[in-house]
Amino acid sequence: MDAMKNTPLVSVIIPAYNGSDAIAAAIQSVLDQTHANFELIVVDDLSPDTTGEVVQQFSDARVKYIRHEMNQGASTARWTGITRSAGEIVAFLDQDDTFHPEKLEAHVKFLAENPEVGFSYNPYYERVHSSNSIRTVAMPPQNISLGELVLGFYLPPSSWVVRRKWALIEEIWYPQVAMRGREIIVCGKLFMAGCQFARIDRVLHSRNYQAGRRFGALEKKCEDELACQETIFSDPRCPQEVSNMRSIGNSAIRAMWANVAFTQRETAVGRKFLWDIAQNAPGLFYGVPAPYTTFLMGYCVDDESHDYETLLESIFKQLPPEMPSVLENYLWAVARGNYVRGIRALFWNRADDAERYFSLGDEIGFQTDKEFVLQATHEMLGFAMSNGVEAVLTRLGSLSTQIEKHLGKYGTQRLIASFLVNIAEQKYRNGETKKIPGLLLSAFRKRPKYIADRGVLSFFIKSMFGIGNRS
Repeated sequence: MDAMKNTPLVSVIIPAYNGSDAIAAAIQSVLDQTHANFELIVVDDLSPDTTGEVVQQFSDARVKYIRHEMNQGASTARWTGITRSAGEIVAFLDQDDTFHPEKLEAHVKFLAENPEVGFSYNPYYERVHSSNSIRTVAMPPQNISLGELVLGFYLPPSSWVVRRKWALIEEIWYPQVAMRGREIIVCGKLFMAGCQFARIDRVLHSRNYQAGRRFGALEKKCEDELACQETIFSDPRCPQEVSNMRSIGNSAIRAMWANVAFTQRETAVGRKFLWDIAQNAPGLFYGVPAPYTTFLMGYCVDDESHDYETLLESIFKQLPPEMPSVLENYLWAVARGNYVRGIRALFWNRADDAERYFSLGDEIGFQTDKEFVLQATHEMLGFAMSNGVEAVLTRLGSLSTQIEKHLGKYGTQRLIASFLVNIAEQKYRNGETKKIPGLLLSAFRKRPKYIADRGVLSFFIKSMFGIGNRS
């Protein structure tokens, strides 16, 4: 009986390598949890710095330190932690990231109420390491699919909370080789093994970005991620519709590493990645804007260690001259990126920055379009996830004059209506019908076109009769 009392319910695992500058904050964020029945296992992957000394300064008996005798990579370090853990629930945290104080409590409660779920995850803050400021809230899909797990980095490890029976499946961790991108294998194979994934609708950790970080051996890192992706595509359990995504999935990885190469001025490497994409998915380089341009714009906006326009111009100058359709999108990317930065700055209390960004976009003549409205809506939904719907509406009200100055009255109303409809859809999915009619009536007033949208009109009528998605 005493042994059961002393067994932690949750095991938190931190793989560490050269983490002496950041790992103390990660550890402290675990020790500050409102749910206290946990153990914290730090697996040092043979760090040459003082990571071990930092960890061992913590005197809390729940903190356990393990050091590998050889460097084996983060994925193997996580597996080492699992094999030395005791908790029925396993949570992961990267050394640069931090937990919200209620992270473990929220996940433990959610898993207790949803016994069919084996893997829970949550939205998170993306922070700029140099200033510790919030860049945005990242929101992984609510009902994530295998395709999304394979194609994008939707679930960084600090999001993962997994029941022990699933975490102990050896196939998700083997072969134990130090390959970048092993997260694709872990999540993809869990999904194919029948593990049910579910999102908790709270912002429960922060992912911190190291400014100015450089990468070596870019081609090897790209090859590793492609090999991890291929492990899922070639698995007999992988549905054909997901296997058919191979070309676009490979291209997404190559495009990301192309951007990194151009940022580091490794022009020849970046161009090689783009030519590889052109052989398999040439459509990514055509259109106004070309899909690759949109991807590049988002990458440059997210890189807070560089001036946006300086980085964008530098990369465009390195693009192959044989891709004129992409090069023609430069001014569009400058304007769109500044408008995206402006929306983010508005909601995260940087009104002066927002004004500057919007004005830069205005100089080029940016016009609000459907895709920008969707992206801006996503930013507002992230803010609402962190601060509540009323906080968004209050901010929209107080900033309406500034927003209208740049988006115009029509663009501003379109933006607000889009947000209201998306919030109503969320409430409908959650079976919360009472506030939906009011939200949608406000949206209809802002943008009457929504009345003709059969999907919106359908859940408006259903909500009037108290019929929710969970009814």
